Amino acid sequence: MEAKTPVELYKLLPAEQHFTEPPAHFTEATLVKELEDKGIGRPSTYSPTIQTILDRGYIAKEGKKLMITELGLMIVDMLTNYFKDIIDIPFSAELETELDEIAEHKADKTKILEKFYVPFSKLMEKADKEIEAVEAPVEVSDVKCEKCGRMMVIKQGRFGKFLACPGFPECRNTKPILHKIGVKCPECGGEVIERKTKTRRIFYGCANYPECKFTSWDRPTEEKCPKCGKVMLERIEKNGNKKLYCSNETCENGLHIKKGKAGRKSAKSK
Repeated sequence: MEAKTPVELYKLLPAEQHFTEPPAHFTEATLVKELEDKGIGRPSTYSPTIQTILDRGYIAKEGKKLMITELGLMIVDMLTNYFKDIIDIPFSAELETELDEIAEHKADKTKILEKFYVPFSKLMEKADKEIEAVEAPVEVSDVKCEKCGRMMVIKQGRFGKFLACPGFPECRNTKPILHKIGVKCPECGGEVIERKTKTRRIFYGCANYPECKFTSWDRPTEEKCPKCGKVMLERIEKNGNKKLYCSNETCENGLHIKKGKAGRKSAKSK
């Protein structure tokens, strides 16, 4: 177009305000992809790395999302303060390359270790002098210790959060945190709670265990089956869709399992 060429107004759009949104939380899959893209680690180290920061309470899983904890934020701030050059992404990627060169006998191990350790030891010496003992903030729960009457606090352990009496060591009472889902147990009327296996897979069970043995991989709901009156369960399918089915295996609204041609089991809901 040339200067001063007349143009015709086609459409006038209303003004809209947009706010900058933070990036989405990592999942295990997206975190592995990020590590691959940045050249950090190897396929054999991805799973142990994620498991380590989960076990130490630096992150927590909420569904598929990896959420940073208060302890994780404190650790990141401390490392950024005292070891900024070492936790730098290019440094980590370069160190991976140097380790490969050592393995292939293309670099001298002693020289590379010396190049790393001399400045690192000075940083460690400074950090030891300046960093004071830091404890994670204490979160007081609404659960009273049945042994001494104090309000129990939430602690972070190797296998996640748990309730502990603040009167330790006089009172050593501890108990798991019950994540109630707001649904009554179909067998005894107790509270259904969210539990985790040793491999961190979520399942649902009665809070009155071991007196009540009710468990389910799929989330119980408050809905009743229109056919038999039993509790309906909610299953999340691979495409993200939710499907309700009857907990009664003999009901026609139940989740029926049939074998495919190759002998594999496939779930089909009527």
